[in-house]
Amino acid sequence: MASSGTSWWAPRRPVRLPPRGAPVVLGAVGAVAFVGAALLVHTGATRLDARLFSFINDVPSWAAAVLTPLSKVFLPAGLVVVIALAAVYVTVLNRSVLPLLVAAAAAGLAWVLSSLAKAAADRPRPYQVISDAVLRQQPAHGTSFPSSHTTIAVATVIALVPFLPKPLARAAIVFAALVGWSRIYLGVHYPLDVIGGAGLGLMVGALALLVVGRVVHPVPPADVRSDP
Repeated sequence: MASSGTSWWAPRRPVRLPPRGAPVVLGAVGAVAFVGAALLVHTGATRLDARLFSFINDVPSWAAAVLTPLSKVFLPAGLVVVIALAAVYVTVLNRSVLPLLVAAAAAGLAWVLSSLAKAAADRPRPYQVISDAVLRQQPAHGTSFPSSHTTIAVATVIALVPFLPKPLARAAIVFAALVGWSRIYLGVHYPLDVIGGAGLGLMVGALALLVVGRVVHPVPPADVRSDP
C-alpha cells in the first residue's frame, strides 16, 4: 500500500507512454514546422498564406451563422476552462498530481516560448493589413506569429494524452486542431501562425512526454543495471 506521502504522486492507472523514440520524432516534426513557418514569415514568402487566410476567414453568411458560435468555445476563456477541467479530471482519474504538474509546466513553457517568438517575429495581425479580413472577436494583443493559443493547446494536450482514456485523448487532439482553425476563422492569425504555433507546441509536448517517461519508468542506477 502506498504511503500517505506518495499516494497522490504515482498514477494509479497505467500510463500509456508512446513507443521509444516517438517523442524525439514528434519534437523533430515540430521543429521543422516551426522553423519552416518562421523562415517563410521572415523572408516574406506569405502570398499563399494570405490566400489561405481569406479562404478560411471569409465564409458565406449561412456558414458563419453556425461557425461563429462554435468558434467562441475556443476563445481564451474557453481554452482556460477546458484545459483546467481536463487537468482536474485526469488528476482525479489517476489519483495523482503528476498529470496536473506536467500539464501546467507544458502550458507555462509553451506560453513563454511563444511570447519570445512573437517578440522576435513582430508580425502584424491579418486584420491589420488585409482590408477585407473579418474580425469576429475583440482586437487581439501582441503580434501574430506564432499563435500562442495553438502552442498552448497542442503542448498541453500532448502532455495529458498519456493519462487520458483513448476516446478522450482523441477528442483532446481534435480540440487542439479546432483551436488552430478558430484563430484563423476569428481573423486574428494566419495559417503560418497556426503551423508555427503547432510546431512549437509539438516540441514542448515531446519534452513533456520525455519527462513523464523518466518519472514513470526511471532509469535505474548504473550499479543496479550491471547486477546479474
